[in-house]
Amino acid sequence: MSGFPGLVTLSTVEPQRVEWLWPGHLPLGKLVVIDGDPSTGKSTLCLDLAARVTTGTIWPDGSPCVPGDVLVMSAEDGIEDTVTPRAVAAGADRSRLHALSAVPVANEDGVTSMTPPSLPRDIGYLEKVIAHHGIKLVVVDVLMAYLHGGVDSHRDQDVRGVLHHLADMAERTGCTIILIRHLNKAGGSNALYRGGGSIGIVGAARAAFLVARDPE
Repeated sequence: MSGFPGLVTLSTVEPQRVEWLWPGHLPLGKLVVIDGDPSTGKSTLCLDLAARVTTGTIWPDGSPCVPGDVLVMSAEDGIEDTVTPRAVAAGADRSRLHALSAVPVANEDGVTSMTPPSLPRDIGYLEKVIAHHGIKLVVVDVLMAYLHGGVDSHRDQDVRGVLHHLADMAERTGCTIILIRHLNKAGGSNALYRGGGSIGIVGAARAAFLVARDPE
């Protein structure tokens, strides 16, 4: 024992391999970022991934997929008229597909009301939902819509604080959390800097992808 809480000597740590939801693409227990301009298919792509998880359908590269439940947080698309039709078109098992649109929050008088989810405030509630349903994949669409409580998405310290807690929760539950972002207007720059908000967002992710139109 070193006598310093939080200090770990690596000789006491057993190395572990990364486990995968989709081998080589979506690591379990980690954050994944998917960036792209509006109307390039980010949400549709993620619902296809979600549908594969709910049914255990093979991944696009032929890798096997272990079936599990999926949680979707959609701030820009309606559950009834957009998310559900897309899920049906993707062949999802809707009994394993869940949408979180509101959470119970008590005010100063102790009165509870339903309000849209907020990060980092509702990470604990989110973890309870994940554990209860055995969620394997969470899709947050889009990340910026859920950052509240004085969190500045362009301030590195703010973002890293939120994502640190979110990443810890992903590791505890073993689920993959996909964070969708829109691109900024800085055209022509390095792809790592094209996602909206702080560079700390992609820095906190274990994997990151960019969705874009084929120039051909």
